[in-house]
Amino acid sequence: MKVAVKSLERGLRLQQAGRVAEAESLYGEVLERNPANADAWHLLGRIALDRGDLPSAAARVLQAVRHRPDIPGFYNTLGEVLAAQGRIRDATLCYQQALQLEPAFTAALVNLGNALQAEGRYGQAAVAYWKAIQAQPDCPEAFSNLGNALRADGRHEEALDCCLEAVRLRPGSAAFAVNLAAGLMQLRRFAEAEQQARRALALHPGLVEALSNLSMALKGQQRYEEAEAACRAALERAPQAAHLHSNLASVLLDQKRLGDAEAACRRSLELRPGHPEAANSLGAVLRAQGRFEDAAEQFAFALAAQPDRAETWTNLGTVRQAQNRHDEALACFAEALTRQPQHAKSRFCRSMSLLTQGDFARGFAEYEWRWEAAGCRPRVPSKAVWDGAALDGRTILLYAEQGLGDTIQFIRYAPEVAARGGRVIVEAQAAVAAIVAGVAGVAAVVTPESEPPSFDVEAALLSLPHILGRTPGAAPGETPYLKADRARIGHWRQALGSGRRLRVGLAWLGNPLNESDRARSTDLTALQALGGVPGVEWHSLHVGAKARGQVEQAGGWIRDWGEETADLRDLAGLMGCLDLIVSVDTMPAHLAGALGRPVWTMLPFAADWRWLLAREDSPWYPSMRLFRQTAPGDWDSVVGPLAEKISWLAAQEFRQRDDEHN
Repeated sequence: MKVAVKSLERGLRLQQAGRVAEAESLYGEVLERNPANADAWHLLGRIALDRGDLPSAAARVLQAVRHRPDIPGFYNTLGEVLAAQGRIRDATLCYQQALQLEPAFTAALVNLGNALQAEGRYGQAAVAYWKAIQAQPDCPEAFSNLGNALRADGRHEEALDCCLEAVRLRPGSAAFAVNLAAGLMQLRRFAEAEQQARRALALHPGLVEALSNLSMALKGQQRYEEAEAACRAALERAPQAAHLHSNLASVLLDQKRLGDAEAACRRSLELRPGHPEAANSLGAVLRAQGRFEDAAEQFAFALAAQPDRAETWTNLGTVRQAQNRHDEALACFAEALTRQPQHAKSRFCRSMSLLTQGDFARGFAEYEWRWEAAGCRPRVPSKAVWDGAALDGRTILLYAEQGLGDTIQFIRYAPEVAARGGRVIVEAQAAVAAIVAGVAGVAAVVTPESEPPSFDVEAALLSLPHILGRTPGAAPGETPYLKADRARIGHWRQALGSGRRLRVGLAWLGNPLNESDRARSTDLTALQALGGVPGVEWHSLHVGAKARGQVEQAGGWIRDWGEETADLRDLAGLMGCLDLIVSVDTMPAHLAGALGRPVWTMLPFAADWRWLLAREDSPWYPSMRLFRQTAPGDWDSVVGPLAEKISWLAAQEFRQRDDEHN
C-alpha cells in the first residue's frame, strides 16, 4: 500500500511538471499490482481528459467510481468528461452527486454552474457560483463564471463587478481579462473593453477569444476596418470556430457589405447548424436586403435555441415593422420586455410602432429610450433637463439631435416653450440655423461649432412632445411656422420668369447616411413617367454631384439649379415660387410643409412613424398629401397615381392661367 501511495505521489508530481508519459507509466504499474486502485484509475482518466481522449477518460474514471463510489472528486471529473462530450444533463447529475457527498466542494459547484449556464439556466447557475464563493471566497473562477451567468441573464452591472473581482484575484489571467472585456461591452464601454482585450493579448499573444472581443470592441467604436482585421486574425487561428464567422458577419453588415456578411453567416451555420448568433446575424442581413420573411425565419431559428433572448425577439419585431404588421411587432417587443424589462432597443422599437399607430402619449414616452438604445447622446447634457415647468425668466437651450428634417419638424414647439416664460436658444445644424432663427419665440440660434451659450436648462427637440404632452393634432402653432425671405422669393420669381405651365419641385434622394435611406430614396429614372406629364415644368430641389448626374441623364425634363439652392433660405425662396413640391421622405418635404407650401410626399411601404398608417394626409403639415407604396420597393404604385393627379392639376392650372391671360 505504501509503495502504491509513493508511486501515485511521484506520478502526480511528474504529471504536474508536464512529464505526462512517465506519470502514465507509473500509474499503469500501480494498476498492474492492484487493478482496484481507484486513485490510479482517476489520475489516468485526468490524463486522457487533458489529452482530449474522451472515451478513454470516461472508461478510466468510471473504473475509479466503481471501486470508490464515495469519493466526490471522481464524480466531478466524470462530469467534466461528460460535459466535454456534450452530455450536459448527465454531467449535471455527476456534479450533484459530488455535492451530495461534499456540499462545499468548490470545483464541483463551479462546474455545476457551468453546466447549468450551458443549458441557459442562468439563475440556477448563479446560485451555484455564489455557493462556490461562500465556500472559497478567493476563488477567481467562481467570480468570473458568475459574471458570465449574470451577463447572460441581463444583470450587466453585477456581472461587471464579478469580472473585476476575478481580475483582482488573478491579474495575470488572460481568460479573466477576456471575460472582463465582454462585460464592459455589454455596458457599451467599448474603449475600456478594447483595453482589456489588448491586455489579454499581451498576457497570451494570439488568444482567439481576446482577438474576438477586440474585434467586437472596435466594432462598437465604429472602427470597422480594424474590427474586421482583428476578426480575421482570430479566424486564421480558429477557422472552424462558428462564432467567429458570425462576428465577422456582424462587422461586414455594419459596413453594408451585405453579400459578404451573408456568406459569413452561412459559413457559421455550416460549421454549427442552428448556431443562434449566426442565425440572428443572418436574419439581420436578410432584413437589410429586404428579404423579410427569410429574415423572420432565421430569427425564429435563433429563438428556438434561445427563447429567452430579448435581442432576437426585438429583431423579429423590427421585421414585422418593416412589413407594416405592427400588432405582431408589438407582441414581439412584449415578449422581449417580459424577459428583460429594461431592454433599451426593444423599448425604443416599441415606441416606433406605438407612434405609427397614433398612440402618441405612450409612444413619445417610450421614445425617450432612444438614448439608451443608441448608447450615447448626440449632446451630453451639461445642465438640468427641462421637465416642462414654468421657466420664470430662465434661459433654455433646445438642441437638434437627428437630421435636418427632424429639426425643421420639431422646431414648431419653440413658441410654446417660450410661452412658458423663458428665453429660448436653439442649437441647430449650420444648414438650418438661419431659417430656424425666424421661428417665433426663438431668441438666438447657435451651431454645435459655436461657443457654448449660457443657459439654465435644456431639452432635446424631439423630446418636446413628451415634455409638453403634445400630439401632432394638438401642435401649438399653425403652419406655416417657417417663412421664406421676401427678397429671395423675388429673386426666384425673376429667375423662373413668366410661364403658363405648372411649376413643380422634385426631391427624390434622401440622406445616404440614414439607415432607412435604401427604402425611402429612389432614382430619377424610376420617376421618368413624371417627366412625360404635359404642362409641367420640373425643378430639381437637390444640390450635389449625384443628383446633377441623374438630371443630366434624364433627357432634359427636369432643371438643375446647381448650387443655387444650397442655402436653405434660397431653397425656401424657390419653394415660395412653385405650385407644388413633390418629395420623398426627406428634408425638403418637411421644409415645404413647415412653409405651408403644397407638398406631395412619396412614402415607402413601411413608412416612418411620423406618417402614421394608411393616411393620405398628415396631422403635422396640413398642406401635405401622402402617396404610399402598395408593396415594398414598388415606386410604380406611387408614380402612377402621382402622374395622373399632377396631369389633372396641370390642366386646371393651364385653364386658369389661360383665362387670366385672355
